[in-house]
Amino acid sequence: MNETIDRTVSGLLKARDVAEVLNISRALAYRLMRTGELPSVKMGNSVRVIQADLQEYIRSHRSGN
Repeated sequence: MNETIDRTVSGLLKARDVAEVLNISRALAYRLMRTGELPSVKMGNSVRVIQADLQEYIRSHRSGN
């Protein structure tokens, strides 16, 4: 596996992790992922968020942007 893929895979977050970082409910985290507002990766029944995508989501939703 190349370095880029290694960093991406190690940065996959569950909805629980996303909810904790954003200080929101897990249900809202799942909704953001389901609607595509927060990009996610679906693997079978599992859905994960790439850590860099979560960081970008936070940056793009800051006040004054």
